[in-house]
Amino acid sequence: MAKSKDHEVVSSLGQPHRALLFELKGEQTAEDGNAATVTTELFAALSLEEIIAYVRRRQQSTEILELKVLGEVQVLSSSEHLA
Repeated sequence: MAKSKDHEVVSSLGQPHRALLFELKGEQTAEDGNAATVTTELFAALSLEEIIAYVRRRQQSTEILELKVLGEVQVLSSSEHLA
C-alpha cells in the first residue's frame, strides 16, 4: 500500500481515491516580459481550488486562460493533499 507523508493513498476498503481530471490552458510570460507562450497541462485534483492554488504557488508567471473538467480518474499515487 503506497503512502504519502503519513497518509494512505488507498482507502481502508482497498479502493483508490478518485480525482477530477482538469485541462488548464495558460499563458506564460517570459522573464523579459516580451514574449508569451500558451501552454496546455493536465492535472488530477480533488477541486478547482486545488489547481488554482498550485498554479499560483508553483507557476507564478502563468495566467489561467481556460480551465475545464475532462472527467474523473482513479489516483494510484498522490500528493499529501489527496489523503
